[in-house]
Amino acid sequence: MFKWAVIDVEPRPDYTLLITFAKGKKRIFDCKKFLFDEDYAKELKNIDLFMKAKADHHTVMWTDELDISPEYLYENSVKEKNFA
Repeated sequence: MFKWAVIDVEPRPDYTLLITFAKGKKRIFDCKKFLFDEDYAKELKNIDLFMKAKADHHTVMWTDELDISPEYLYENSVKEKNFA
């Protein structure tokens, strides 16, 4: 299994995702810059939708059309203990 395969995700009200990747590695992905600086996922500014994030197909998904590549999530996240 690829190191960036998403096993589980916990969306948080501060627009971060606690993601469990393959082999149990936990990392934090901060969505604020992604959501507020890009037009791609502007509908995720709706906290009710954001909080519906789920792990599916080895990535984080909200709807069938709305997901983030697992490689991007892994490369742009930090170890849980390094998140301030």
